[in-house]
Amino acid sequence: MATKVPSVAIVGLGWLGEPLAETLRALGYRVAGTTTDADKAERLRAGGLRVRLWDINDPLPERWPGELGADTLILCVPPGKVNDYASTLGRLASLAAAGRVQRLLFTSATSVYGGLGDKTEQQAAPDSARGERMLAAEQAVRQAGVPQVLCLRLAGLVGGSREPGRFLAGRRFPGGEEPVNLVAQEDLLQIIPAILARDDWPSCLNACAPHHPSRQAFYTRAALNRGLPPPEFEGGGEGKRIDGSALTRWLRLDYRVQDWFAWLEQRRAQD
Repeated sequence: MATKVPSVAIVGLGWLGEPLAETLRALGYRVAGTTTDADKAERLRAGGLRVRLWDINDPLPERWPGELGADTLILCVPPGKVNDYASTLGRLASLAAAGRVQRLLFTSATSVYGGLGDKTEQQAAPDSARGERMLAAEQAVRQAGVPQVLCLRLAGLVGGSREPGRFLAGRRFPGGEEPVNLVAQEDLLQIIPAILARDDWPSCLNACAPHHPSRQAFYTRAALNRGLPPPEFEGGGEGKRIDGSALTRWLRLDYRVQDWFAWLEQRRAQD
């Protein structure tokens, strides 16, 4: 008896979605995805990926697109690129549920945590407009009718084309002693396939590396490594520290990045 090939549709073939699609294809998944960029769509199709050119800010179709039919849907769409973020993602997830998508992984963000101190998955209480929008989007996709939904709350994204040395270079900021909360692209490319291999999904998980140096120490080193003027910081600040350990306990998988300064040196050596 033939074994069914697992299938994934990725809405948003961007900084994370595109390399994730290639990673999953290499693991034997049947993968489809969407982009708003016609040139990218053509390039990815030429490489063998099934791609739909689709801007979800346009009116949504009446039915879930056939070329995106899959067991699992991954939403990799940042809020800055979507009008009425929560409502749009909720309608999109409802279409997917009607199209018999069984699982939905939403790449949320740790902006859902406000205040200071250590933050675990049970402590979502945003204190910013971005955080409120993200939490509303989580609630919308959970209520859409897909049987299993996991909100993967991503810390600050680095790696690939996201070079932290350029983020703050040459500018002045408060809160130099606040801890950084980051996750690298290479970690997400091992974490998400490991999640897809499991059937016992929790409702939400944090993805954040366990090393939390101060903003001043990390971004100063990052800028200097790129030959850029370091940022200047005023004052201290307790900040918040995102606890990403529940994910590693559940997956029995360690983060590849255990030391951000070593990671910065590795990136410099690879250039």
